[in-house]
Amino acid sequence: MNPRLSAYLDDVFSHYEDLKPIRELKEELSQDLQERLLDLQKEGFDEEAAFNRTIASIGEISELIETIHVNTTKLQQIIGLDFSKQNLQKSDLRSVQVHDGKFNYSNMQGSDFSRSDLTNASFKCSNLDGVIFDGANLTKAKIQKSSLRGASFRQAILDQTDFGSSELSDVCMDNLTFTGTTFHYTGLKGTSFRNATFRNCSFKTDVKKTIFDGARMDKGTYALLKGLKANLSQVTII
Repeated sequence: MNPRLSAYLDDVFSHYEDLKPIRELKEELSQDLQERLLDLQKEGFDEEAAFNRTIASIGEISELIETIHVNTTKLQQIIGLDFSKQNLQKSDLRSVQVHDGKFNYSNMQGSDFSRSDLTNASFKCSNLDGVIFDGANLTKAKIQKSSLRGASFRQAILDQTDFGSSELSDVCMDNLTFTGTTFHYTGLKGTSFRNATFRNCSFKTDVKKTIFDGARMDKGTYALLKGLKANLSQVTII
């Protein structure tokens, strides 16, 4: 694409969040502007004149972008939105705000919830394999009876999150902080909690092959895991 056109669009769209509808609008405009520029040059206009006419031809797009931005943000912030029993594989749900949202009995495989606010959301009996929760707020979320193989939780907030009866085997949960988090009958074979911090957490499951190397935990959580015969040889009590 023409560098000047690319720089022009980058400047126009730079004031708005990276939302999917706005990205799509930018891509469509990029193609249209490039074609318009080439057509004008074929008609005999020099580079400067062709560029100016191309920019003028699309009119005022800021108002359109603002409308899309506002409407998309409103949709993303609906409280209690119900996505249950849906096939939503590989959905782009980054930076959404869905408090109390319902994602029950849904196929969310490979979807991206990076930086989303999913406070008190419900994921019951869902396919969450490969889902990205990086930077997401899952406070009080109920992720129950769901498969999470290959899921990513880097820098996620997991305060009082309930993973009851879900499958987390071999998932990396290193360096995270767990406060009041519940792991009842959760699959934790090979799950890594290296350098994680635990406070007032509840475990009722097999943790003999769970990795806690370098973890820090309060006395109550330590005693609970010790009773379940977890390997806590490299754990620090706080």
